[in-house]
Amino acid sequence: MHVSVSDSEKAELPRRLRWLSHHMTAVIMVSAAVFVVPPLLQWAFTGTLIVGDFLDVTVYRAGGAALLHGEPLYETALQVGTGSFPFTYPPFAAVVFVPLALVPAWLCQALVIPVHVVLLAAVVQRCLRWMGCPDTRQLRRATVALTAVVFLLEPITWTMWLGQINLILLAIVLFDLTAGRRWAGIGVGIATGIKLTPGFFIVYLLCTRRFRAAGTAMATAAATVGLGFLIAPGDSARYWAGTFLDNTRFEATDSTGNLSINGVVARLMGVGDAQRVVWLVLAITVAIIGLAVATAAHRNGRVLLGLTLCGLTATAISPFSWSHHWVWLAPLTVLAATHASRVMLVCLAVLTFAWPVHVILNMDIHFPVLGISTLPPWHGLRILYGNAYLIVFTGALILAHRERRSPTHSLRGIVVQR
Repeated sequence: MHVSVSDSEKAELPRRLRWLSHHMTAVIMVSAAVFVVPPLLQWAFTGTLIVGDFLDVTVYRAGGAALLHGEPLYETALQVGTGSFPFTYPPFAAVVFVPLALVPAWLCQALVIPVHVVLLAAVVQRCLRWMGCPDTRQLRRATVALTAVVFLLEPITWTMWLGQINLILLAIVLFDLTAGRRWAGIGVGIATGIKLTPGFFIVYLLCTRRFRAAGTAMATAAATVGLGFLIAPGDSARYWAGTFLDNTRFEATDSTGNLSINGVVARLMGVGDAQRVVWLVLAITVAIIGLAVATAAHRNGRVLLGLTLCGLTATAISPFSWSHHWVWLAPLTVLAATHASRVMLVCLAVLTFAWPVHVILNMDIHFPVLGISTLPPWHGLRILYGNAYLIVFTGALILAHRERRSPTHSLRGIVVQR
């Protein structure tokens, strides 16, 4: 599969991209300030400088070390610094994390932000090119500026502070399914082997009739499971016997940190059999709707939109989704930046950006950045702002469905060829 762009589309970039290109330096400076100033304000007000602890990459490193030294992955929590945390990924992920255990922890942590910034820029550029933007100096400047904007999304910022893997998985899936390679699907299979959620893209590939890619993804995912059993048979047996279903190993289902549909249901109904049944029904319904809209977008030539909606749907129906799991908001923001109305852009920024609300409200929270979903309860409205990402997801589905017969102007001239 590849994209051909009409001559008229090559003439110039959309107006907003031209603006970003022209004001690249100013955009970068503002983005950097928004990222750095909140911790400095917290330090000025409280005397404590709070920065990210890169906890998750440290846990990944501990998982790789445990596998390397023959220690169990799932029987007990892994010792990380002064605390202990469970390893929640498949055994194949521990295999992937082994190289992290071979280098100093400080080096892993030091590389997190620069590596992710470069990766985010590659994702943004891939999205813009797939949308038909010509590869020019102006586009490269716009890419840098837009990367600085997307960097401020709370899921992306939290990914940086924690050293999370979700942006890496997004990049693997995105490049795999937009490269037009004969062996498309390998990346999806590998991402599924590292973390189960990307497996939802296999269903999407079947819905879009990319059967070869779906088969390749399934075979690759099966190979990762087999490799896990070969290297760590005991851990693999324990994980696939049911450990992978237990999200309470790391957090309660009704935690305010669970920003999936399951979290909403659990907080409204309480955790129990009835809650699980309601969540399952809702999850299946939303999965069907999300796949239907994403598939329609794909068939209408809006391939990037289809992939983005699929990624958001997978996050919404997951049993547990932290805020940093919602990284598919990044491609959605790229899409919105080129053609959404100003009102929509403002709403998207308010609902998804990392705002220093804890500094503004003088909240005693030991985290560097937070978003609107972390605001304290206020007149019963937390059911709205506490589920900001689900609201954005719902809005994206509705808008995509309404426009399925009339592709947006930012995609005009793009022809998807199979």
